[in-house]
Amino acid sequence: MRSMDQSSTTEITTRLRKIIETEFNDGDRLPSEVKLAESLGVSRPKLREAFGQLWQAGLIEKKWGVGTIVRKRQDLADYKRSVLLPLPHIRSATALIRESGQEPSASDVSVRLSSADSVVGQLLDIGEGDKFWIVDRVVRANKLPVQRTIDAIPALIEGVNFDATGFDALNNTLLSMFQDQLKSTLAKSDGRLSVVPAPKDTADALEVREDEPTLLAEYTTYTDRGTIVSYTTNWYLPSRVDMRFSAERPAAINFRDSILQSSEKHMPPTSISSHLSRL
Repeated sequence: MRSMDQSSTTEITTRLRKIIETEFNDGDRLPSEVKLAESLGVSRPKLREAFGQLWQAGLIEKKWGVGTIVRKRQDLADYKRSVLLPLPHIRSATALIRESGQEPSASDVSVRLSSADSVVGQLLDIGEGDKFWIVDRVVRANKLPVQRTIDAIPALIEGVNFDATGFDALNNTLLSMFQDQLKSTLAKSDGRLSVVPAPKDTADALEVREDEPTLLAEYTTYTDRGTIVSYTTNWYLPSRVDMRFSAERPAAINFRDSILQSSEKHMPPTSISSHLSRL
């Protein structure tokens, strides 16, 4: 019999689903990822993929500061279902601003080290107290603020001490720094889009009122080894940015696998910026 770590994500998900159905009640907290991975004999990246399928089915949810919670609803008709939309390309804001014929600039740039609490530890898959970088900035088009971005990045990535001090929002981007410093390559990002009122600190940074509607993009980026390299939050102002998208559909893109491998990893959208700012 092959080991579970050689099994497919679907097989691991089926086993997890059976455990949830027989051993847990609605509202129960699942064991930590470390304990579950050990008990099932699987790697944590494969366990996260299985969690992604269970979350998509509405059987679990993440509560930051609490853990992964079991959801057994008798009637899912009224439950807000999540539909994952694969968007294969995310490009830098500065490049898009330049291509639109405007001049990009950055303000309120902050790069600093902090210590992870339990919430950030879950987001970045690092230990509580471990060091991580907070990279915060506002991107402007012709001097008008259009986007705020915060990246949380582990200080130690696959044995490499990542140094974010050379970050430059317009030239030496995080993507180029990852390529220069890391041994592995970036493989994928997954996350979600939400429409939320601007939190006060973000509203101040974008020079709008506190309840101004913003489009929030949250996503986690992984290496080809499944290691988390960053958790990113982008606030866009639809009143100042014309949001459009284009999708390429080469045969190499497997949309079904992209959906199955996506995972839920986010904080309540109105709290992430203030939470990181306090650390």
